[in-house]
Amino acid sequence: MRKIFLLGAIAILSACSDKSAAPAGTTSGNEAPSLPAQDIPAPTASTPAPAPASKVLSADGIGAIRFGMKLAEAEQAAGKATLPEPFDPVCSMVRFASVPKLRFMVEEGVVTRADAEPGVGNAVGVAVGDTLAQVREKHPDAQVSTHKYDKNGHYVTFPNADGKAAIILEESGGKVSKVRAGLQPAVAYVETCG
Repeated sequence: MRKIFLLGAIAILSACSDKSAAPAGTTSGNEAPSLPAQDIPAPTASTPAPAPASKVLSADGIGAIRFGMKLAEAEQAAGKATLPEPFDPVCSMVRFASVPKLRFMVEEGVVTRADAEPGVGNAVGVAVGDTLAQVREKHPDAQVSTHKYDKNGHYVTFPNADGKAAIILEESGGKVSKVRAGLQPAVAYVETCG
């Protein structure tokens, strides 16, 4: 009986709303239109809470840190960064306590890349220590190229849909030795900075 009463009340309130008002939130075409507050459903017991930011490294970022964010934005999202001494504003590697086992490249104040230590999950499901054969079996279409310094080693690249970012694995001695992700060209740099 409660549900019927609630549905009836919602229907009555919906009928009373001003239908002649202009649509909320005009956009330039690149962002999603915003909704007026009354159109945003309130959370209920049947509406799940939003999932926490993923702790899996992807071509877009990890957790609340997105590649392309300014360092100050990343610090607001993930906590204060630990900066190297001396900090080079052109290019430095920083760490965040909230996402351990990762070093983030910051170029001209923008987070462009993350280098992962063993144990950090990634969107392609490959771990340090996996063999190149396992990677190829799991991802037969992965882009494989020759390593710059190891004539028997390889880079295995997983670009995102628009090619502006990627996950890159380094393979040496037949096994994955490093995993990194980020924006191009920073993710493709063989060396890191600072």
